[in-house]
Amino acid sequence: MTIDQILIIAYFAIILAVGFYQKQSTNINFLYSGRRLTLPAFIATLVSTWYGGILALGRESYISGISTWLIFGLPYYIAAFIYARYILKHINLSKEDSIPSKFYRHYGKYPALLAVLLIFLLASPAPYLKMLAVMLGHILDIETASALVIGAVCSIAYTLRGGFKAVIKTDLIQFILMFSGFGYMAIYLCFEYGTYEYLSSLENSKLSFPGTLGWTTVFTWFFIALITFVDPNFYQRVYSAKNKNTAKQGIYISIGFWFLFDVLAITIGLYAAAILPEITNKVDNGILHPYLELVEHLVENKAFSPIIAGIFIISMLSIIMSTIDSFIFASGFTIGKDFMKIFKNDDNSISYTRLGIIVSGLFSIILAHFFKSAIDIWFTIGSFAVPGLLIPLLFIYFNINLKYPFSSMAIPTLIALLWFIYGVNICNGNYPYGIQPMYPGIIASATLCYLNKEAIS
Repeated sequence: MTIDQILIIAYFAIILAVGFYQKQSTNINFLYSGRRLTLPAFIATLVSTWYGGILALGRESYISGISTWLIFGLPYYIAAFIYARYILKHINLSKEDSIPSKFYRHYGKYPALLAVLLIFLLASPAPYLKMLAVMLGHILDIETASALVIGAVCSIAYTLRGGFKAVIKTDLIQFILMFSGFGYMAIYLCFEYGTYEYLSSLENSKLSFPGTLGWTTVFTWFFIALITFVDPNFYQRVYSAKNKNTAKQGIYISIGFWFLFDVLAITIGLYAAAILPEITNKVDNGILHPYLELVEHLVENKAFSPIIAGIFIISMLSIIMSTIDSFIFASGFTIGKDFMKIFKNDDNSISYTRLGIIVSGLFSIILAHFFKSAIDIWFTIGSFAVPGLLIPLLFIYFNINLKYPFSSMAIPTLIALLWFIYGVNICNGNYPYGIQPMYPGIIASATLCYLNKEAIS
C-alpha cells in the first residue's frame, strides 16, 4: 500500500471511531443533538454539509473557470441570506421539528405524506455517494459498485449508533480538514507557478463572466438554489441550534466560509486547467477528474510528497463524507420518524429512524448506480421536488392558507415529472422549447397556490 492510501484508511478509521463514540439513547439527543448546537458547531456542520459537490465543482471550474462561481456559489449565498433574513423568523421551533411536521400541522395527512416522499428523494445522498465512489475507485482501484457499497456502509455505520450528534462531531473534524487541504494546495500553487500572469494563458472564457455558460444557464441555477428553502438539513440545523439568533448568525458567517472555500476550490481548478490542458477532452467526457489528476501530476514531478497528496485527497473525502452522513441521516429521519408519525401516529423515533437510514442507504446505492453523474441526480430530483414543496412551504411560513393543498402540491410535481419524462424519452433530452422541467412545475405551483389561497390568518 502507498503512503496516501494508508493515510486515507487512517482517516476512515478516525471518523468511524469518533462517530461510534457518540452513543445516544434519547430522542432529543439522537435526532437533534439535544438542541444545544453552539455557534462554532452550527457553522462547521452547515458549511461542511452544504459543500458535498466538490467533484462537480472541480470539473466545472476546470471547464468554465471563474463562471463556476455564478452557478455553484452566488445563487446559494443569496438563498441562504434570504433564509436567514426573511424566513427564519417565521419558523415555529416550539411545535414543528421538521418540514413534514409543518405540512401535517397546517395542511393535514395527505399533503404531509407527499412532502415526506419528496423530501426523502431530495435528501437522498445518492449524488454524493456517486462522487465518493468515483474517488474510492480512483484511489483504491476498485469497481464503482464496490465503492458505492463501501461509502454507504461507512456513512451508515456511525449514524445508526450516534445519530445527529455523531454527524455533528465528525463534521467538526471534516470542516477543519477541508479548509486545511484546499488552503494549502491553493497557496502552494500560487507560490510555485505564479498568480494572474500564469493563469492569463488560459482562454478568456475561463477568466470572464459568464464565460461559456451563458446567462440562461446561470439564471437556471438561481432557481435550483431555491432547494435551500426546502432542504431538511438546513431546517434540522436551525431547529437544533441553541436559539434562533445562533442560527441566524451561523448562516451569515457560513456564507463567508462558503465564499472563501469557493475561491480556494475554483483557484485550484484554474491551475489544473493551466497545468494540464491536455486532459480537457477526458474531463469534458467525465473520464478524468482535474483535482485528482493534478495531485498525481504533482507527485510524479516530485513537487508533492505522498503525505501532502494524501492530506489533500482526505480533504476532498471530508467534504463528500460530511454531506453523505448528513443527507443519509436526514432522509432516514424523514422516512423513519416523520412518515411513521404521520401514517401510523407511532413516535418510536430512534428505532424507525435507524430503519429509515438503512432504507435510504440502499435506495441511494441503487439510484447512484443508474445515473451517470451527480449533477444529473441533482437536476432530476430537484426538478420535480422543488415545484411540489417550495411555494406551499412558503405559504406556511407566511401564514397563508390553501384550500386544496394536496392538489396544489401534486399537480406541479406531476407536470414537472411528465415534462422531464417527455424530454428524455421522446425528445432525446431536448425539452420542449428548451425549457427545463422545473419552470413549468414552478409556474403551475404559483398559479394553483394563488388560486387556492385563503386570507392571511
